[in-house]
Amino acid sequence: MALFEDFAKDASPTGLMTGIGVVLLTPVLAPAMTRVLRPTAKGILSAGITLYRGVMEPVSDAVGNLVAEAQLELAAASARTAPEGRAAMAKDTETKDAETEDAGTEEPEKHKRGSSSRRRNGDGT
Repeated sequence: MALFEDFAKDASPTGLMTGIGVVLLTPVLAPAMTRVLRPTAKGILSAGITLYRGVMEPVSDAVGNLVAEAQLELAAASARTAPEGRAAMAKDTETKDAETEDAGTEEPEKHKRGSSSRRRNGDGT
């Protein structure tokens, strides 16, 4: 409460009249200030958006180019290693085929999803 007591001690008639005037004129001045400040605020926001777009366009182009270059490098690297990988897979397949033939067994037939003869009806039966 010390703040209020200090305010009451130092209160002058001029300060009191200024406060009353502000309270009374606020309903009149607020709409007028809104009419002036709203277009100003919109102009500032429009300038900010334009500046943002102007800065982000070159940045996004540069990043897009970097991403495209990285994708090309990855594609080239996978193309170089793909023949080696295919050869290894072919070798593994040949080895498995030979083991299967030697054992004289066939791999069991796999069921496809949804091909079961026992399908459920909508009522859970």
